[in-house]
Amino acid sequence: MLFLCTNNLSGSIPLSIGNLTHLKTLVLSRNEISGPIPREIGNLTSLRELELTNLNLIGPIPTSLGNLVNLMRFCISQSFLFGPIPREIGELKNLKVLFLWENRLSGSIPSEIGKLISLTGLDLSSNNLVGPIPSSIQNLSNLDLLSIHTNHLSGSIPEEIGKLVFLRHLDLFNNILSGSIPSSMGSLTNLSVFDVSNNELEGQLPGEICQGKLLQYFIVLNNHFTGLIPKSLRNCSTLIRLRVEGNLLTGNITEAFGIYPHLEYMDLSNNYLYGELSWKWEHCHNLTSLKISNNNISGEIPSMFGRMTQLGALDLSSNNLRGVIPRELASLWSLLYLNLNNNWITGDVPNELGSKLEHLDLASNNLSGSIPVQLIQCTNLLRLNLSKNKLNGSIPPEIGNARFLNVLDLSQNLLTGGIPQELGNLRVLETMNISHNSLSGFIPHAFGDMFALTSIDVSYNDLEGPLPNVKAFNEAPFEAIQNNTGLCGNVVGLQQCNYPMNKEGNGGQRHTTTLVVSFTGFLLLASILIILVIFVCCQRKNIKRENFGRSNDLDYLRILSYDGKAFYKRILEATEGFDSKFYVGEGAYGIVYKAELLTGQIVAVKKISSSFEEEFLDFVSFEREICALSNIRHRHIVKLYGFCFHEQHSFLVYEYIHRGSLRTLLSNDEKASEFAWDKRVNIVRGVADALSYMHHDCFPQWIHRDLTSNNVLLDVDYEARVSDFGTARLLRPDSSNWTAVAGTIGYIAPELAYSPIPTEKCDVYSFGVIALETIMGKHPGDLVSWECSSSAKTDSQVLLKDVLDQRILPSRIRLQDAEDVVSIARLALKCLQANPRLRPTMRQVSQDLRVRVPLEMPFCAVTLKQLRDLKGRKFRASEGDCKF
Repeated sequence: MLFLCTNNLSGSIPLSIGNLTHLKTLVLSRNEISGPIPREIGNLTSLRELELTNLNLIGPIPTSLGNLVNLMRFCISQSFLFGPIPREIGELKNLKVLFLWENRLSGSIPSEIGKLISLTGLDLSSNNLVGPIPSSIQNLSNLDLLSIHTNHLSGSIPEEIGKLVFLRHLDLFNNILSGSIPSSMGSLTNLSVFDVSNNELEGQLPGEICQGKLLQYFIVLNNHFTGLIPKSLRNCSTLIRLRVEGNLLTGNITEAFGIYPHLEYMDLSNNYLYGELSWKWEHCHNLTSLKISNNNISGEIPSMFGRMTQLGALDLSSNNLRGVIPRELASLWSLLYLNLNNNWITGDVPNELGSKLEHLDLASNNLSGSIPVQLIQCTNLLRLNLSKNKLNGSIPPEIGNARFLNVLDLSQNLLTGGIPQELGNLRVLETMNISHNSLSGFIPHAFGDMFALTSIDVSYNDLEGPLPNVKAFNEAPFEAIQNNTGLCGNVVGLQQCNYPMNKEGNGGQRHTTTLVVSFTGFLLLASILIILVIFVCCQRKNIKRENFGRSNDLDYLRILSYDGKAFYKRILEATEGFDSKFYVGEGAYGIVYKAELLTGQIVAVKKISSSFEEEFLDFVSFEREICALSNIRHRHIVKLYGFCFHEQHSFLVYEYIHRGSLRTLLSNDEKASEFAWDKRVNIVRGVADALSYMHHDCFPQWIHRDLTSNNVLLDVDYEARVSDFGTARLLRPDSSNWTAVAGTIGYIAPELAYSPIPTEKCDVYSFGVIALETIMGKHPGDLVSWECSSSAKTDSQVLLKDVLDQRILPSRIRLQDAEDVVSIARLALKCLQANPRLRPTMRQVSQDLRVRVPLEMPFCAVTLKQLRDLKGRKFRASEGDCKF
């Protein structure tokens, strides 16, 4: 047995592995192994289990694997294998499990797969397979799992599939299958999962699909099915997930469905169902999502829906519902999504409705009364649409409390009064429509700070005065501001303002007063925060610890549980009062020192400079860094252990990264000459993984804002660790300073010159600079400005080889190194595009860095312009061509 799963192994599978002829188990899954599968694996004729899952393998499946006649488990998934499934796979007569999912395999499913009569699990999903499902699949009489979803399979579902009587799990979704579902499906009495969604299937649904009373997942969405809901589903009490949306189904909804005690998700939307909402669903105690939009449902919304305590999403939009919104819905504490759009609902909007709601759409009804204050100040709201009703009164100023709001639509109502100043607190609002009302007065000056706003419509009101000087208004079409009393501004079709404005917009004196009051309140709040942090960090705990040095795991919470004064004293002793001999470097907030604790553990201490301590705004940023980093756990991000805020010295304590920064290493000729290409490639990948985690896997999403080679640190194994998040900005609406300038010259994205709002695409740009810097051995300088230029003339023939770090001997670059370098350079140039929308996301970059770009021209002849204009074309070359 050779079991090397979940390590950091890299490189390719050695050819000599074919010498292990008595090996019975080979598991290399979840490593960084790359390259092709060597045909020599075919020599391992004693092998019973082969698992090569979640690697970076590329190339075809070698036909020699057909020699492994004793193989029982064959899993090569989540890699980049291409080419056809070899027909020789039919020789593996003892095979029980065949998993080849999530690769790039092409061609058809070979009919020889029907020879694998012992097979219990077959998963070929998420590939590029074409053609029909082979009828020989009927021979797999022991099959329990058949998953071939997310391919390009065509033709009909073979009638022979009904012979797989032990089948429990059938996944055929995301293909282009056509025709009807064969009647033989009724023979699959053990079926638990049936998913044929997103195909071109038609005809009626199988009538006996739940004959075995074991069906849990019935998913047929987005096909062309007609007729009635199968009768067998009415009494299918085992159902957990039922999705039939996006078909042409008919029938009475009251009669078609029964009571499902285990049901969690039901979507019947976009069909032709009629009847009234069933009281039976009250007994679906586990139901979290009920969607029946765009049908012909009539009657009222039953008040007993308020007893469905687990309900998180309710969508009854685009039906013929009447009556009022039941106040019992306020009892649904888990309700996050409510959509009753486009019905005939009357009455008022209940005051009690959904304190946890994130999405509320009541548009296109006959609702009257005023907008409830309790609803509008719901702090969780992301989208609110009350348009096309008969709501009256004014817009409540409490709307400013809904600080996460992205979309606000109050258009086509009977609203009067002015636009409340508090609307300007909605700093993440992107879309606002308050048109077709009777609103009057000036547009509040606070709108000038709504930098996230991209779409507005204030037309058909009685508004006057100047438009706010913000992009959404400056670029608004005339249709979005027309038919008002006296609006003026620099928009085509609008009259110019003929009286002076201060730079804040209208209402300047009132704005000044607001600023003074707000800033005074902010100082008071900041002072309280400082006192609280000092109390937590530096006061002695009730339970005193005698020996700080006994801890072997300095994590954030455990440090805070120790005596604050002892902790402060230990750090001062370890650094001898922050003596210069312990100096390591400088970060965004101050000087970094090396400290050895009593445990022998070495930590990095970042002493906050006095200039930051004295400014309350920087204290808020400091607090943000602590809170954000304390929750980060990623192998490529420096870990924060603790902090202390003291009147004499304030500091952060991080894990110590031994090799220092990437910039320091690159600036040392001796060390850089030994800094091999594979290590550099690995560092670029590590930085990409860290940023991908920050941008896409953290909630709330957050950005670095000051990524440079100076805060990319290297551990003893040359693994990258991204550090110094002192200027990171959480993408949250309560952020205190949206327009704070941050970044380092040479790494700042060009759009920050005209837009003060940093986005994750600013990090993408900085990453591009660092990626080039890593392979060039120095800051790319003019190449960055060249890449951002719309025209490249004299520099268009710059050879890639000429800009690479010449301190590494030419003889030390291998073919796979050349391919990796080309991949990095290509992606770096994409990241440096002037238009941030054209830059890839860090998730795309992280994934693409795992795929080499094969060369089809000599490496020495690749120019930067060719890389920039590559647009996905592949390259290939022999190793002999890749010399300098």
